[in-house]
Amino acid sequence: MKVRLYALIIFLLFGTIGCYATITGTVVDSETEEPIEGAVVLAQWTVTKGLGLTYHKVYKIIEVETDKNGKVTISGTFKPLVDPPIIVIYKKAYVAWRNDFIFPGWEKRTDFKYEEGLTVKLELFKEGYSREQHHYFMGSGISGADFQKTPKYSTARGETSREAQQEIEEKKTK
Repeated sequence: MKVRLYALIIFLLFGTIGCYATITGTVVDSETEEPIEGAVVLAQWTVTKGLGLTYHKVYKIIEVETDKNGKVTISGTFKPLVDPPIIVIYKKAYVAWRNDFIFPGWEKRTDFKYEEGLTVKLELFKEGYSREQHHYFMGSGISGADFQKTPKYSTARGETSREAQQEIEEKKTK
């Protein structure tokens, strides 16, 4: 009887690792606290493969947009042993928000919890920030994504790429 109980406890502990429920949240302007409509939210889950020399394979990727009230719903996944998601939120004129790092300094984000009622504050893009580094920030960590499944995020990345190229060209002429 004890063996079955221990087996059940172990299954419940390890069988639910990597399960992420559907959550809702709100995206707001960091200064005004007003909701931001039309922010693109990308969430990507991966599975670690291999022994020793490991790699990540995309398990699930979703793209959604915030509504007029800044509300967003991220549908989770219930696959055991899936890696935590990388979440990127972007709206033109704002700094992209990621759940793992903070732009511009690439500090590790420690204030994120994948939970219901999440509020994300987007900061306006400031003069002096590097558009080239911002473009890299948006895309790093998104491994092998099928961008046909994420057309709005792909369009946003295209915009930031053009802005980065323009910044590079301007630096060359100075």
